Formats: sequence, structure tokens, C-alpha cells
Amino acid sequence: MYPISVCIIAKNEEKRIEKCLASIKPYDFEIVVVDTGSSDQTKTIAAKYADKLLDFTWCDDFSAARNFSLYSASNNWIFMLDCDETIKEIDVDELNYFRKHLSDSVGSVTRENLVTDDGKLTLNNTDYTERFFNKKLYRYTGIIHEQLTPIRGKEFPNYLLKTTLLHTGYDMTNSERISKYNRNLTLLKKQLEQDRENPYLYYQLGKTCEIIQDFEQSCYYYNIGLSFDLDTELAYVQAMVVSYGNALLQTNNAETALGFEGIYQEFSSLADFVYLMGNIYKQNGLYEQALEQYQKAIGMPFCKQNGANSFLPLYQIGKVCETLNDIPSAVACYQNCGNFAPARERLEMLHT
Repeated sequence: MYPISVCIIAKNEEKRIEKCLASIKPYDFEIVVVDTGSSDQTKTIAAKYADKLLDFTWCDDFSAARNFSLYSASNNWIFMLDCDETIKEIDVDELNYFRKHLSDSVGSVTRENLVTDDGKLTLNNTDYTERFFNKKLYRYTGIIHEQLTPIRGKEFPNYLLKTTLLHTGYDMTNSERISKYNRNLTLLKKQLEQDRENPYLYYQLGKTCEIIQDFEQSCYYYNIGLSFDLDTELAYVQAMVVSYGNALLQTNNAETALGFEGIYQEFSSLADFVYLMGNIYKQNGLYEQALEQYQKAIGMPFCKQNGANSFLPLYQIGKVCETLNDIPSAVACYQNCGNFAPARERLEMLHT
């Protein structure tokens, strides 16, 4: 067995935990599952795979549960996994090299976030998350949306591993979504009472409100989060900027969103931001500027929202062309959007 422990916390995850555990079992890591109070078959399923299956009394604190799991592991090197994630790709040789030669560092993984579209799981967006570390050097802090934190307070080197997870946590019914994120909102507000100067908390509050489609509150929290002196290279800061812009458009505050021109240079290397600027200009009726941004976004090397550097700007160019009564150009754009359903619908409309 490799000197690596996979740690998982679980509660009432009978529908998803088996796929998660089956995906990691072949790699010969120790598997530690900490159950926080399941009333379904989660523990029965976990027992088939786990080397350690432990109980933890839930105390409204995700970090406490995660820290219990990693301190219960036999090994110092921890790979943290969630029940709604499965291994798509993993390089075990790289993990072993990492723990031997980059012992004070943290390994991040690529996470593909999937949702159901036309009955099939489809990529919605991609993010990166810190998952591989030495438990002697790091622990989790924050009662929700917990963050990996160096025990000695020193900033840690972070490297992207050749590991990809498939994440289905956003694939749920509307009632499940409302229940989950109302719980999250309660915990985030509780944490905010203790730490009002933490911009990351405002980002998570804004994101939670966005998921339950309370865009007015999203704007409120994002606006506060972005009022701090922030490092624009941080992934969550970049995500907060794009999310704030989208929330402004959702609340018909397109004119306010034009103020993003003032931060264009800082974020113009991000396809998601460039695509957002196209939408901002389009909603303000500035079609020439919108088309310029959409054209720029196409082919940019990376995006988090699936399609922000390909079929989404193409689709929006088609919409602008329709508005300008250039139907042949609109049709050409829609045809180049592949299987993007809204583009197919526009083609059907234009051909009737």
C-alpha cells in the first residue's frame, strides 16, 4: 500500500459514495471515511471499501470533520476527496515524486463540474482545488467552504497535478439545491460574524446567493468582497469579478457593469472576463464593442465556464447579427456552435 491516505467525510451519500470509493480503490491508497451522522446506507456501502470507517458527531463545522479525518489517517500524506467526486485521471508516480521532493508543498487537482443536460452529464465549468498535502504542515479552517491553511502560518507553494476529478455536486433537484444552499448560507453567515474582514467569505456568500438565484444579494456580497485590497492573481478573486458582472446583468444593472472597463487591463487575459465584457457591451446596446470582445474570447487558451472561449461567444455574435438583421452571418455563427441547444433552436427558428 502506498503511504498516502484518501480522506472522505460523508453524510447520507448512499446515491454517490460507491462511485467515489470504487474510483479510488484500484490505486492502493489507505481509504478513511468519516461519517457525520448518516441515516441511510452510506456506512454499509463505505464499509466495503474503507480501511477505516469512523463516526464524527456533527457540530456545524466542516473543517472540524475534515481535520478529524486526516488526523485519523495512518499516513502523513493526505488526498482529500468528496463523495460527489470520482477519479477521472490520476498519476500515482507524480504523487510519489511530489511527496518525496516537494514535501512542504500542496498539490492542486483539476475538477470538472458536471450538470445534467438533456439527460446526460455535461461539463459546465472547470476549477482547481487543493487536495494533496502533508497533514503535519496543513489543516482546514472555516466552518464551511473550508480552506487548507498552513499550521505555521507560512504561505505554501502550490503545484497543479496531473489529476482530474469529475464533480457532480451541482447536479441535484431544485428542492435539494435550495435545502443545501440555505444550510450553507446559514453557516456562512455564522462564520461571517466571527470574521468580517475576510473577502473570501463574501465571495462564498455571493456565490451561494447566486446558486439559489438571489442575484440582488449576490451583488451585495460581491461588491463588499471586491472592496478589499485583493491579489488579482488569486483564482477566487478572478471568479468573484466574473460572478459579480454576471449578477449585475441578471439584475438589469448593465450600466453599472460598464464600470468593469476600469479593470479591463487586470483581467483581460481571462477568457471568462473577456466574454463577460462582450455581454456587458451587448446588454448596453454597444454592439461594435461587444463583437470585438466576443471575437477576442474565441480561441483564448483557457476558460472556466465551458464554452466561454468557443461556442458561447459564437452564439452571442449570432444574436448580435440577428439584431442587426444580418441573418446569413447569424446562421453561420449558430452552425459553428456544434450541439449547443440554444444555437440549434435559433437555427430552427430562422429556417421556418
